[in-house]
Amino acid sequence: MNNIKDNEDGALHDDGPRNTAAVGHADSSRMKIRKESLDYFDCMEVLYYDDMLHQHQQQQVQESSESSSTSSESAEEEKGESTKEENDVDIGGNNNKDEKNSMVIVQGGGRAHRNRTRLRKMAHERRKLLENTIRSRRRKLKAIMSEPGFVMTMDKLSFVCGVLTIMVIEAVLLLAPERMGTLYTALLIPLMVARYIIYRADLIHYFMYDFCYYAQVLLLIYMYKLPDNIELGKAMFSIGNGPLCIAIIMWRNSLVFHSMDKMTSMFIHILPPLVMFSRRWGDHLAKREFPLYERIDGAILSILKDFWLGPFCLYLLWQAIYLVKTEVISKRKLEYNTDMMTSLRWLTRKKNSTSYKLISVFGEHNQLPTFVLIQAVYTLVTFLVIPLLWHSIWLHSIYLGVIFIIALANGATYYFHVFAKRYIEEIGKLVSGDKVESKIVHT
Repeated sequence: MNNIKDNEDGALHDDGPRNTAAVGHADSSRMKIRKESLDYFDCMEVLYYDDMLHQHQQQQVQESSESSSTSSESAEEEKGESTKEENDVDIGGNNNKDEKNSMVIVQGGGRAHRNRTRLRKMAHERRKLLENTIRSRRRKLKAIMSEPGFVMTMDKLSFVCGVLTIMVIEAVLLLAPERMGTLYTALLIPLMVARYIIYRADLIHYFMYDFCYYAQVLLLIYMYKLPDNIELGKAMFSIGNGPLCIAIIMWRNSLVFHSMDKMTSMFIHILPPLVMFSRRWGDHLAKREFPLYERIDGAILSILKDFWLGPFCLYLLWQAIYLVKTEVISKRKLEYNTDMMTSLRWLTRKKNSTSYKLISVFGEHNQLPTFVLIQAVYTLVTFLVIPLLWHSIWLHSIYLGVIFIIALANGATYYFHVFAKRYIEEIGKLVSGDKVESKIVHT
């Protein structure tokens, strides 16, 4: 779930004529440069010089092939125009011309090699310069962001924004439930952009391939492309109120208002259920009609298809895409950089943890299939209560209220058991420092 475009490993392609040895060497050097780069995303300018080198190599190969073909054609024309006697007389002269032509080609190849070496050196130096600049800027930025005044200001700002956002969500849900989708979109886009930037810097951006982010894309497609699709609407109702909502309990999401990361995690799990709540019960809220339950229409098979089979097929589609991405497309990249975190790596990073023992129940070599199986079973189990929620606004409201209270309790636990402890320790350091200074002044 949470708290986990492009061809990641592919080289740039070109459709022009190639010399296999030269291009193979170019591709290997390009891959080496990219692997040595600490941050490929921030060093895009290096690729310009790298591609310039690649194009120069292709140009040299083409020029060499054209010069060789031109020399061979001219030799054939001279040979056809001369008579047999002249050929017998000028055999030595033609041999000398061939030797001169071959010397010219060799000299041209030497110049091309020198040019390639010079361009490769320029690209390498430019890459090193960019890396050093990026490192220095990051160090300065981290130093600024770690200053107590900056941290405290950002925490205050996040706290105010978090509380105000909760108030706005409540107002829209009660006064204009039909606008809940618009509010969700307005919150989602900046939060996802900020999360990607932060997560990529921390090498945990593969968390954003998890199912909860996939569900956000599905919800946007449903709201803006297929709003009248009843089957997709029921599937999104199941996904939002099932695996996404229960993930708040499973992942211990909490309302910690001063933490942008925790509030973002909370929003991406609680907002889709609220959007689907407003769409399902919008008419009832507008008319102030709150029946205890609505009559269940349709057969059992129809209910299974709408609330279990349909959303589970969407889940299986995500699972297939995720495995292709992590186990095929980006497998080499993840193996090369073991600091990059995925959901599986995060849950199995500590061998004495409960998650590690659960995922390794069939052996460490079967962690991936076990993890996939656990996620599938979890998703199916969370779908069990969905038909009841669809037919009762009271049950649905109580369900979301309980989830919200659990998130609030998790936030209170964090504030009083984690944050307060750190705060008291910091205050203790400041008090002890003041005492030491006062003693020095008195002495």
